[in-house]
Amino acid sequence: MYDERMLYFISQLTEIHLDSEVSDPAKIADLPDDEMSEGEGRPDWYANTASHSTWHGLYKDVGIFTEHEWNLLMCKCLASMGKHQIEHTRK
Repeated sequence: MYDERMLYFISQLTEIHLDSEVSDPAKIADLPDDEMSEGEGRPDWYANTASHSTWHGLYKDVGIFTEHEWNLLMCKCLASMGKHQIEHTRK
């Protein structure tokens, strides 16, 4: 049951983050930081980089996943599908 719920959750995150507007690191600056103490600063990781203005999204080997992550997800999907096939044939 855990794997099926996590696979569904990952599929929803994947669909959302394929849109480069959603995963744009520039949006971090727009989020309120209610945990910052008075006088405390935060590092600006993108202050001096040209890549900050040219965000194209999260793309790796397969969509937003590395090859290793993709293989793990596909193994989980196949295991989940095989489990459901066995359960349905028993009924």
